[in-house]
Amino acid sequence: MKELFESLKHVDNVDGYVFLDTCFIFDLLDRGLDLKNGYNYAVSSFTVEELLKVGRHKDKIQLRKLLKSFPFVVVNIDVHIGDWVSEKKFVNSIDKDLLKYVADPSDAVLMAVAIKNNSIVLTKDKHHLFTVMLENFLKKYNLKVLKEIKDL
Repeated sequence: MKELFESLKHVDNVDGYVFLDTCFIFDLLDRGLDLKNGYNYAVSSFTVEELLKVGRHKDKIQLRKLLKSFPFVVVNIDVHIGDWVSEKKFVNSIDKDLLKYVADPSDAVLMAVAIKNNSIVLTKDKHHLFTVMLENFLKKYNLKVLKEIKDL
């Protein structure tokens, strides 16, 4: 699986892509859904690490099929799962106020990547990423956080 992610296009940034969160990808696989055509999809290298760490064998087979149908771009960031210091440092380098609205630094990494890349986010993380306060904060970036593929 690691080799499959390494074979994808890796870049330092993108503009206007749709970033997929780990929990969104697993939900997509569990429900047997595909992504919509006509959009460019990306994951961060941080998300790749999460997918490789928490994915079950069943998920990996389905994920392989998804990646072959919709090759993601991997946006490289210098943040690694479990390193809360680097997570907070990265988030603060994008927007010092973001951690006020997203308490979990690993969830804030996704939002920081989206802000940096002027991108939509697809996630299922209702606890940290679907709050009125965060929605109001993100208005200054004209950033959308969506929970369903049909909402694109």
